Amino acid sequence: MGIEKVLLGIILVIVGLWLLIPMGWGGRGWWPQLMTLLLGVIPIGLIFIGAILVWIESEELKVERPKRKR
Repeated sequence: MGIEKVLLGIILVIVGLWLLIPMGWGGRGWWPQLMTLLLGVIPIGLIFIGAILVWIESEELKVERPKRKR
């Protein structure tokens, strides 16, 4: 069943590339939609990654800080 998955993967890559080829070259020309998607996803992704980094670093600082005796 492994060869079928490889062939399906190759077909999906070819179709995906064809959808990105400009219409003048025989493709579908989905570049404007792709750019809109990227412009919407990249800022949200940066916020998400930044929040995760702040959370991880704050947890590391809590671990490194010596505990006070009262």
